[in-house]
Amino acid sequence: MKLTSHLLATIACSCSVCFGGDVHDADFVPAVVDGKIVVGAVDPDTNQIVYPSPIKSAIFGTEGFPNFTNDPGFNSELGGLISGMTIGFNILQAPRIWDDVNQDFETIATEQLIVRAAGQNIHAPMTDTVVMGIPFGQASLDPSASFHHHMQYLLNGGLPPMVDGVWMLQLELWSENMSIEPSDPLYIVFGQGDGEQYVEDAIEWIEDNLLATSCAPDLTGDQTLDFFDISAFLTAFSEQDSAGDFNSDGQFDFFDISAFLSAYSAGCP
Repeated sequence: MKLTSHLLATIACSCSVCFGGDVHDADFVPAVVDGKIVVGAVDPDTNQIVYPSPIKSAIFGTEGFPNFTNDPGFNSELGGLISGMTIGFNILQAPRIWDDVNQDFETIATEQLIVRAAGQNIHAPMTDTVVMGIPFGQASLDPSASFHHHMQYLLNGGLPPMVDGVWMLQLELWSENMSIEPSDPLYIVFGQGDGEQYVEDAIEWIEDNLLATSCAPDLTGDQTLDFFDISAFLTAFSEQDSAGDFNSDGQFDFFDISAFLSAYSAGCP
């Protein structure tokens, strides 16, 4: 039972028929659901769009220029947005560089990452502060509310020399329509040179460390519900450990047992 964003996306896909159609599988797919921007993506195996899908990857240099890419773009389904709505972005923290020894994104990148949108350069911060971006596109005014826009991403200003590595950029999307809530964080993983081989590892780290959903009855933390979780609960309950107070009411009684069994039976995503 691996808790990945892909599983969450499949479960959460709310459209009755989720065909990708002309939406590119390299792009994020923005939509408005219950008054909030959500972002999906095309599953290349099924050609269906699944929401949420907050991670995309891109390779610097695929357009012929090192330290530069214009992927991923943002390409909506017809009718997925509100006619005429704008979409902008914020950069939520300093970009990270992948540590292939420790296998993590804990290190702030020393390279400068720039997001170019609507003719303006927005510099990512070198410390963990939010940088306000700008609107980069508007949905069409007709009922389709079509939206297909690309920003450009430049490492070190897009100037040579080429830098090997993997970088993580964290964004959120917002609209000038104040009745629409911003999106949850999005993660773009950029690879280049020798770093391309670590892109999949980097995505998996984001899924496991930034997107993994907690599973209350998985008391062993091994992402599997089995006898060992039951045993861990019974031990905690008999010893009046906090894990045994499953309904968190400060009491150790039948209601904790009932709550644990209900959660265990329901399973985890």
